[in-house]
Amino acid sequence: MSVKEPVPWSFTIEFDAEKAARNGYDIEDLYECVDKNVQRFGLTRLALGTWKANEASRVESQCRSLSFLSRQKWVMQNVTSLTAFERSTKPIDYIGIVEDLFPERICA
Repeated sequence: MSVKEPVPWSFTIEFDAEKAARNGYDIEDLYECVDKNVQRFGLTRLALGTWKANEASRVESQCRSLSFLSRQKWVMQNVTSLTAFERSTKPIDYIGIVEDLFPERICA
């Protein structure tokens, strides 16, 4: 489903199939919507649920994508995890960051 080895300047999102079904979404459609939306920031899909930032503007493209996704109700209603990787392969829990800084974006 996702890339096995962490890749610098990438992120992996996982959706909950049961939540998605309850909210009227097909899980595959959610991944396709993420892909469509992050392409505008120059990200490239590596695998189902995993995207790599644009090499020319890694910081900007990844930050803009993650910020955009965290503001989408269809993402936040159905997400299980959103893990980002920056310079290193140390995982960053982006949902935890959103909970701390923008708790109003978290859906119960």
